[in-house]
Order: sequence, then structure tokens, then C-alpha cells
Amino acid sequence: MWRRGERLYALLVFLVIFLEALALGQLVLVFSARLFSLLSVPLAYRTLFQALLLTGLSLALLAAYVLLYHAYTEAKEKRDRMAYEAWLGRFARALWAEEPLPPPPWPRPALEALLHLREMLQGEFAERLALWLREARPPWGRVLRGRFYSRPARLEALEALAQALLEAGLTRGALLEALLLLEDRAGPVVARLMRQGGKEERWAALEALGRLKLHHLVGEVAPFLEDPDPELRAAALRALWRLGFVPSGLEEAVLAHLQAPEEFLRLQATRLLPLLGGALARRALWKALSDPSFYVRRAAAEGLRELGLDALAEAARAHPDPYGRAMAQQVLEEVA
Repeated sequence: MWRRGERLYALLVFLVIFLEALALGQLVLVFSARLFSLLSVPLAYRTLFQALLLTGLSLALLAAYVLLYHAYTEAKEKRDRMAYEAWLGRFARALWAEEPLPPPPWPRPALEALLHLREMLQGEFAERLALWLREARPPWGRVLRGRFYSRPARLEALEALAQALLEAGLTRGALLEALLLLEDRAGPVVARLMRQGGKEERWAALEALGRLKLHHLVGEVAPFLEDPDPELRAAALRALWRLGFVPSGLEEAVLAHLQAPEEFLRLQATRLLPLLGGALARRALWKALSDPSFYVRRAAAEGLRELGLDALAEAARAHPDPYGRAMAQQVLEEVA
């Protein structure tokens, strides 16, 4: 992927090499002709002088560009830091002193300051910051939605965003909000966070995968069902539930979570059981009605309702666990 300024540098290097090759080719032709006495000596010397002059000018141009580029980037970084600090103060005054903000769109330093504050603050302030973030629509959004931007430019924007999210150290909530803003273009970013991110990035990616219905990434979920971290396993189960199907071969992994010591894992696995379908789902839900957790029993009863009222009515009438039977009866009455 190209960074800012590198395309011009590549073009300049190509131009220098092309001109040098052209000059050398001309020298070879002229001196070969002079060797066979086809051209005069002054013409050969003039061609040599032109080639040397072109070489000097090209190298001077290349050196000047490199020096100016470094000077420009250093000055730009300094301006960006000053702008970041100014926007940080402006957002802080808007939060606590109700100072009005200029209308968006805002520059990149403003968005970086907004994300930094969003990570630090909680409660009402965090909600206001999230609203400003949604209104601001980060600058890469224009690239992703613009009709006249090329596909490589959009991929570059997504690549830059994924790298920024990997390096930002944001909380899982802020990461998730950034991914949800991408909507149907979140696929490449989600995939990279799942493969290269830490726990927070992978959790946010799994959540976004399910909420945005990124069905083409369902194959990336399977390894997380065996992750050592129970929170990531729960996020993977939740993603499959939101996608609305369990890929073939993952049934045993889902059923194994019904025996997990963590209540939240058993709950997420129980919510997935109706998607398995048939007698397998019915037997597993019947067994889950005996779970010691109220919430797991509730999810099991609702799962039986999805399979049909006959299954739920049978559980309300004949389930051996009194708590499971009562839960099935309660859900059945709610349906009625």
C-alpha cells in the first residue's frame, strides 16, 4: 500500500532512471558511430556533455525532493500535534463549558482527539462523544463511499484504518463503534483484526461480524470456539447466533459449551441450539431446561418454542426438572 508522498517519489525515481537509460543509450549509439568514423568528434563530445548535464540535474532533483519531503513531513507532524492539542481542548470545553463546536466535517487531528476522549470518559460524556463521532464521519468514510475513488484507494483506506485500530490501543467499545461505522465495507478490517489483533480487537471484530451480518467471514469464527479465553468463545457463539446458522462440523463444539462452568457460555450455546434443527436440537434443549441458571433455562424454553409449540407444551407437562417444567409453562403462557 502507498503512503502519502510515495507515489510522487516512485514517479520521480522512474523518471530519473528512464532519462538516465535514454542518455546512456544515446551515448552508446553516438560513440559506436564515432568508432566507425560515421560521426564527427564535436558531435560525440556534445552528446557526452548533454548526458552528464542530464545526469546531474536528475540527481539534484531527486536529492532536493528527498530533503524537502523529510522537511515537509516533520513540519506536518508538528502542525498535526498542535492541531490535536487544540481540538482536544475544544472538545473538553464543549463537554464541560457547553462551548459550541464548528460543524463537521472535522480534520483528522480532531477525530484522533475525539477518539482519545471517547476512550477515557464514561457515562453521559461518553454518549455525547459517541454522537459527535457518528456525526463527524471520519475522512476515510469519504474514500469508501465516494463514487470516483478507485478500488485500490478504497482498499488502501481500509488497510490504513485496520493498522490504526491495531496500534491505537482502544477499548473494545470504541473499536466496535469504529467497525460498525464501516457497515458493509467492514469485512477486510474485521478479518485483519481477527487474525492479527489482541483480545480487545478480536472481541470487537467478532461482535461486528455478527451485528453486520458478514456471512462471508463465518469460516473465521470456528477457531474461536476453542480459544482459551471464555469471553472470545462467547463472542464467537454470539456471532454465529446473529448470523443465523451454524456451519456443518461445528455442532459438537456448540454442544460442548453446554457443560461449561461459565454461565454466560452455557447461555450463548443454548441460544444457538434451535439452529442445529431436528431431534438433536430438541434433545439438547430438553437437557438445558435442567440447567441451574435461570437465564439458561429461559433460553432453552424459548428455543423449544422456536421448534414448535408441541415441543414446548410437552416440556411444560412432562419435563422431570420442576424448575425446567415451570419455565416451559411460563413461556407457553406468554405465547398464549
